[in-house]
Amino acid sequence: MSHRPELRDVVAVPTGAPRLPASDVEGRDLTGHRRTLRLASPGRWTLLLFLGSNCDGCLPFWTVPRTPTVCGLEPDDEAVVVTRGPDEEEPEALAAMIGAPAGGDPADADVSQLLVMSAEAWRIYRVHGAPFFVLLDGAGVATEGVAWSVEQLAADVARARRPGAGEAARGPRVGR
Repeated sequence: MSHRPELRDVVAVPTGAPRLPASDVEGRDLTGHRRTLRLASPGRWTLLLFLGSNCDGCLPFWTVPRTPTVCGLEPDDEAVVVTRGPDEEEPEALAAMIGAPAGGDPADADVSQLLVMSAEAWRIYRVHGAPFFVLLDGAGVATEGVAWSVEQLAADVARARRPGAGEAARGPRVGR
């Protein structure tokens, strides 16, 4: 008889039903100041990139917040990196990853808008590992999944933004 793997540590893959609503998230910026991501704004698209500074698979996604159009977003849309909290990440390492100039001020307005450290966001959006993305249309999650490449992410964003995408954009999920 063949050996079967233990299944007690398997995480259920969300089905997307019911649709997870857009929830504002509290966190910290790179200087440790409180920051609130206002995500519940109907009609406003926001791409959350759940990344970590020690994640090799995350490397291609650190530049996306500076050029969100590479992922199929419009110029007025927003892409934000969400890391775990400051107790699990080093702000200096994150500043380097997000592209803050060496010796620059991490409180710089450009840099502070690109990233938030928030373990709460990982919990609210049911993210178990990086790299992962959640695309919000202001009312709820339009699509989500593992971020395998910038090209794949752009295709997923485009599919979700297509008029009438509805439930098709929130179809089968890749495991978390």
